[in-house]
Amino acid sequence: MSPEQRWRWEEDGYLILEGALSDSEVKELTDEVDSLDMESQRQGRDPSSLLHTVNIIDRATEGLFQSDPANTGRILRQGPSDVFLNLIDHSSHLGIVCELIGPAMLLSWAEAMVRPPNPMPANRWHKDGSKPYYFPQVDGRTPLLWARIGFFLNDMNVPDMGNFTVVPGSHRSGFPKVHQSVEHALTITSYNRFTEVERIDEGVPGALQLTLRAGDAVIFHNALWHCVPRNTSDVRRKNLWYVYAPIWFRTGDRTQNSPELLDRCGPVRRQLLGALAGPNTNGGIHPYDEGVPLVRLFEGKSFQETWDEVDQRYIRGTQR
Repeated sequence: MSPEQRWRWEEDGYLILEGALSDSEVKELTDEVDSLDMESQRQGRDPSSLLHTVNIIDRATEGLFQSDPANTGRILRQGPSDVFLNLIDHSSHLGIVCELIGPAMLLSWAEAMVRPPNPMPANRWHKDGSKPYYFPQVDGRTPLLWARIGFFLNDMNVPDMGNFTVVPGSHRSGFPKVHQSVEHALTITSYNRFTEVERIDEGVPGALQLTLRAGDAVIFHNALWHCVPRNTSDVRRKNLWYVYAPIWFRTGDRTQNSPELLDRCGPVRRQLLGALAGPNTNGGIHPYDEGVPLVRLFEGKSFQETWDEVDQRYIRGTQR
């Protein structure tokens, strides 16, 4: 990192890496995301709904459908693609991530998103991290426990295109006191209610919709508050998210559990062995009820109820 980048990171909690990807890389990645999008629609997904595909490193080896350049239909790719795999150690960001996290790190997860036009916001105000509880704080601040980098495949050079939106410096200061009311702050940070507000970034001091070009990347701190506002353009926003974490984020004495071991275990023992239920567990960061039965047993309420209460308690504290 340059001295300017280091200062920006400490001050703002994020960095924009302009031109991180070449035009040819953007084209290759867009084709691959379009392949995922088209296959998902073939399997019944509404094309106007969000495409959110996790574990794209493995999915890219499955021989997905691609568009025929002659537009005569779809063809099966000949052999696996490494286009997503090639990003994990890309020269545009690997050195920066090593400096931030330390080289004893791993890729926690990789995901692709397509966000169609939507007159309402696409994602609430939130910070990344463990759910239903926040990462622990040290001297009142959440430390850097992972770094997330987004590669953007469309031009988003004006607001309200589903732009990635942040409050610079909020990784240090927390969520700001909004202008309207405590209830408004609770609504725009609620997992279930944020779509009640059409312009989710209005009234949030310091909120900034990032304007980016295709090929730009954004890397940000896990404690930075961010959201995705409405997309009133005719562009389907396409981007990738890669998350890097210290290597101790995974189980230390095994990479997987044998089927024989898991057959002898009930739900709680499976949780403690790291055998999470369901494929979309966000790397085990928030696996929901079926993956963490101890939450319901300990708290006396569901994962989602616990998550909502923790969020509300935090937001109320920021609005005093």
